[in-house]
Amino acid sequence: MNRLRISLIIGALSVLLLSSCVSGLSITRQVPAEANLHGIQMLRVEPVKEFFFLWRPVPAWVEGSSGQMELTLPSGYYSTLSEDVSYAATRTLERAIESTDHLSVTSSRAAEAVIKSEITFMDLSERIIERSESEGSEEKSYFLVQSAAVALSIKVMEVSTGSILYTSNYADKVTKEYLVGTRMFDPTSNTYKIIRRFTFTRSPSFLPLFEEILRSFERTIARQLAPSTVTEWVNLAPNRPKDAMAKEIYHLVDRGEYRLAYHRFLGLYEDTGDWRWGYNAALLLQGIGELENAVVLMDEVYSGYPSNLVFQTLSRMRDALRDQQKAEMQICGECLEEFTLVTQMYTEGR
Repeated sequence: MNRLRISLIIGALSVLLLSSCVSGLSITRQVPAEANLHGIQMLRVEPVKEFFFLWRPVPAWVEGSSGQMELTLPSGYYSTLSEDVSYAATRTLERAIESTDHLSVTSSRAAEAVIKSEITFMDLSERIIERSESEGSEEKSYFLVQSAAVALSIKVMEVSTGSILYTSNYADKVTKEYLVGTRMFDPTSNTYKIIRRFTFTRSPSFLPLFEEILRSFERTIARQLAPSTVTEWVNLAPNRPKDAMAKEIYHLVDRGEYRLAYHRFLGLYEDTGDWRWGYNAALLLQGIGELENAVVLMDEVYSGYPSNLVFQTLSRMRDALRDQQKAEMQICGECLEEFTLVTQMYTEGR
């Protein structure tokens, strides 16, 4: 009897869960860049100016504490590290630019702008630490801990005028650990011994740590210099109360047939005046890339059904439209003062 009751409860919950699922769609919108490059597309990246240490930043040897001399290693620092980090930073900038849809790198005189940059700060450290699983335990593990920190400054300058179009700074730090030894009891000698657990003959190079930090800057740099896109998931208004005519349209959305679903929802909206169908039609318009028409339709829906949901979605659409207009003007090089006037007129017209 109890098993039957549990089965019925699980079945009821499953039906409730499935009935509460809401159809939706992915919407891709444009995000304007922080920088205004006035339509410039060809950039030249000058070699990043390297950072010079006034003295050796770390000792030549990484030493364990007393009784751990068998763990001593030559340092992972080497004399040309700053130069190699500078080269890695230059490649970071080139990759960031090439990853955008609107900018490209050139080494020729065709460049419309140049990126000048420098490593403004570098720091590194390495040490051996010990850990034990429990306090007072004689068995221990020893780790080589390496840390690296770097700061990069960039400046984008227009070639024809020499004016500075954009500046930015980036900084971060990473730490990595390597197991280098363990202290274990040796029954043969009836004493504790330290056993080396590494195969390298010197500490790992710091360069991969700096490269990891620099790679983490790429996406940020790309989005700052050029418009990008972001994809979001939005839910349609649910089919509650149930409408048999709308049920098949939701299936069209689930199959990705957005344009056909838009026309069907729009027809229902015009026939019934139900806000849900107009709301869904407007979202589908945005999904197929017709954002301006989507805003107009959603505004009409809000006029007839001024709910918080419709208002918030309409506000989000208007923000997306402003971002799209700004991104398009950044790409084609129109001045942003003109963009401000256009958006003000659009807002007042609403």
